[in-house]
Amino acid sequence: MTRDSSARAENPRLGHEDGQTILRLRLLIARAANRDSLAWWDDEALTAPAGFLLERLFPVAPPLAARSLALRAAFARHEGACTDIGGALHLYRLDADNADGLALRTVPLLPVPYPEAPITRTDALREHLIALLGQPVQVKIVQRRNGGAMQIAIPPCPAGVWASLHRAKSFAWAYLEGAPGQPVFPFVAE
Repeated sequence: MTRDSSARAENPRLGHEDGQTILRLRLLIARAANRDSLAWWDDEALTAPAGFLLERLFPVAPPLAARSLALRAAFARHEGACTDIGGALHLYRLDADNADGLALRTVPLLPVPYPEAPITRTDALREHLIALLGQPVQVKIVQRRNGGAMQIAIPPCPAGVWASLHRAKSFAWAYLEGAPGQPVFPFVAE
């Protein structure tokens, strides 16, 4: 058995619910990062003022445009924070081969819920994460770097869980190390 086929045997394929969970985590963190919330990066795509503007720019599907813009901004911000770290994986890039990106293309983004109200405290973010994940996730901080990049260690993936989903949950929980106006960008290096 090759390395790729044994990895596929250990990690089940993405189910619709798993894909929705990953997208919900991504949108939750993107919402928390908006300027009216914890202000982790310069983005307002998921705010009420942006909704007003997007209704005029994208009249067919303004909520879809908002979600897409927020995810692109989050991805770009994470890539920028991890630019000097080879093989960095983070919440918005869960797999070095982009297997998560390919799998998530079949999950519709528009029905994925996210908190519309601002998230102004990390305690509020913790409450949203507990509601979504059911319980805290254990992660270990390995190293903090300039610019907010924070290397973490993720515990081994439980049997029967898609590795990308396990990583997403761990990354999302690690954002609780941030503070208003002081982002962290959790990553692992492969």
